[in-house]
Amino acid sequence: MAFPYTRKRSPHARGNERRRLLLDCARQLLAERELDGVSLGDVAARARVPKGSAYHFYADIQDLYAALLAELQRELLVVLSRPIRARIDGWQDVVRALTRRGAGFYLDNAAARQLQIGPKTPPQLKLSDRRSDAAIAALFEREIGRRFRLPPVSGLPQVFFRAVEIADVMFSLSVLEHGTVTTAMCREAERAAIAYLETYLPARLERRRST
Repeated sequence: MAFPYTRKRSPHARGNERRRLLLDCARQLLAERELDGVSLGDVAARARVPKGSAYHFYADIQDLYAALLAELQRELLVVLSRPIRARIDGWQDVVRALTRRGAGFYLDNAAARQLQIGPKTPPQLKLSDRRSDAAIAALFEREIGRRFRLPPVSGLPQVFFRAVEIADVMFSLSVLEHGTVTTAMCREAERAAIAYLETYLPARLERRRST
């Protein structure tokens, strides 16, 4: 009797599965506990992965958090990159739409709230997230620029970067004070970012004919 051939998983494939499992379980634990209340051993136990294997993939919990943060940053950028369906009358509406979309992402992701805008995020992870914010700032500039004619302002990418950072400060204050991003603080983030941008951009920009 012939038996069907069963292809064995390679060590590389098994390693990827375990990494994925550890990242997913870290997300789960961050929805239940504070950032500094989770150890790599806790994640390994939740994932039912041998502790030694967990340390083979990640040097410590901060190393795992760095990998998870990079994943969350990519997910946020994907969410922000989706087409804007809301009515856009002025460039300020683009800022509002993207800021609210970001707030929604944080509301739905406890791990993102803790790692990206939480008060206990380690400095090295905060620095990594600032670099990610540069990509978000470029997206803000691109989404406004494809609808309106931006003026020739020197250092405009840095201006948008600072606007994103200002919005993030409001989100961070909301998490610090309320444990989440409230509707009121989302509106504050919009106001603060727009007010800063209006020191560089006219309140009304010429709309591009193609959009």
